[in-house]
Amino acid sequence: MKNKNIKLILGYLFLLLVTVSCEKDFLDSKPLDSISSDAVFKDKQLSQAYLYNIYDYMPCGYGAHFDKGVLTTSGYGITDLIDGSTDLSRSPSGWNESNSILIPGLVSATANPFDDARSGEGTIWAREYKAIRKVNALIEGLSASPINDEAWKNRITGEARFLRSFFYFNLVRKFGDVPLITKPQSFENLDSLLVSRTPVSKIYDFIDQELSSIAGQLPSANELSAAELGRATKEACWALAGRAMLYAKRYAKSAEYSNMVISSGVFQLASNYNALFQSHGGNKEVIFEVLFDGNGPKGGKGHVADLLYSPPSITAGAGWGSQACPTEELVESYEMLNGKSISDPASGYNPQNPYIGRDNRLSATVIYEGSVFKGKVIHTAFNAPDDGIGLIGRTYTGYYLRKFMDESLPQANYSFGGSMTSWKELRLGEVLLNYAEAKNQSAGPDQSVYNAINQVRSRAGLPGLPQGLTKEEMFSRIVQERKVELAFEGHRFWDLRRWGLAKQVLNGLNPHGMLITIDGATRQLNYQVFQLNQFFGIPTQVFLDRNYLLPINQTEVQINKNLVQNSGY
Repeated sequence: MKNKNIKLILGYLFLLLVTVSCEKDFLDSKPLDSISSDAVFKDKQLSQAYLYNIYDYMPCGYGAHFDKGVLTTSGYGITDLIDGSTDLSRSPSGWNESNSILIPGLVSATANPFDDARSGEGTIWAREYKAIRKVNALIEGLSASPINDEAWKNRITGEARFLRSFFYFNLVRKFGDVPLITKPQSFENLDSLLVSRTPVSKIYDFIDQELSSIAGQLPSANELSAAELGRATKEACWALAGRAMLYAKRYAKSAEYSNMVISSGVFQLASNYNALFQSHGGNKEVIFEVLFDGNGPKGGKGHVADLLYSPPSITAGAGWGSQACPTEELVESYEMLNGKSISDPASGYNPQNPYIGRDNRLSATVIYEGSVFKGKVIHTAFNAPDDGIGLIGRTYTGYYLRKFMDESLPQANYSFGGSMTSWKELRLGEVLLNYAEAKNQSAGPDQSVYNAINQVRSRAGLPGLPQGLTKEEMFSRIVQERKVELAFEGHRFWDLRRWGLAKQVLNGLNPHGMLITIDGATRQLNYQVFQLNQFFGIPTQVFLDRNYLLPINQTEVQINKNLVQNSGY
């Protein structure tokens, strides 16, 4: 083996002890980076701090965020919302990775935003495996630890195994086959560090077995104290397992896991969908979340969603805004309150008053003409003051994002790392839809499928689905429901791929917006749907067969001679 490759491998596999983000007073008195690993796992506080450091590797779907003052894009890579390269939104900026790489189909082994860690840790691949190595070290360290508290050790190792399961799930849905490493590796034989890719089915076997095994080691969410918010629970294990088995197409098992969460009675749908996504932690619908304090640039943890995605008049003084503009394709997906599609002549839809009488989630997800946001009426008409379509730095689609935008955020926090809404990685709304899809696929649309999806629809003010749907018809309704209920939460990006529908939906897509003009005499608004590339340099989307999986970074392939690149890259 060449010396260069040996140095690269050693650099990638060197295990930094800890750089923790919790228990400040304790950490101020003990610099953990100077303490041996043997000493760490003999001490409860040090071991717990080591675990909390691994939690910092959990992804944030808002895009870029600051963790202890360091800019990172965590486990997803892209600085934009994940769904910015689907049919849900478009950015007006050419620098945006969706516009510059993902939408025009330019993803390659050397240009893949979903594998750019932005935190000095190289690729997301390397960052995830660094986190996995930390988990493996913790498990081995505590197994030999003299700490005489087996219940405590079981919980700590259980949480670490939950995180490792998530990291492997994140890797397998991106890359397909990935190396499965479950024990600390030895430096004595460098060739043994070059692990081959493990088949997808084996990775999902591992995730299934791990999450099933550790659920009993973890407390229920209703047993957590306020200080423990953000830590893994048994219900989080079941929810993640239900999601992972859905991706694995093990539908009966997926439905079983999701039903365990539903039947537990621990979680309930939030009555206010809008408030759910503005919460900072502890909402009763949320099963697992990543917490922020809004002090990112000052050494804390904060994200940039409010600065990047709010209307520019709201971020005035800080600049930015409008970087995730919802498309007309999304807006038209929201039904009328009578449960009919707007394309149904009997729906009552008025194209010149298009936002009246619609699914309640529309106004909670999208800012449209006349919306009131932070006490300000937002006008998106062509050349309207402040936020109108077509102005430099304004919306290109006639819409702004409302979901996630924190109406309680002080103006001073409109900065890089000033946002503090938690990232809801797992919530009951998704679990209900996971159950509905899995049960429908495994047993057809029985009443439990209707019950699950109708709970989600009822919260949105919609009637239940009509009885008598076929399995295929129910699947189509589930696809539609996931599009609007889970909009911008990152699911659409992965759903289209796992369903095999991404090429059909995305390839050749030229999305639309709403152009509003004002009659000079009557001041009447005129609404007209238009194709974005009529006026703006929005690229036509390209989605190739190879894009169902993402490429492994070329650097990783060069380091490890046993890695085989995904087809087409």
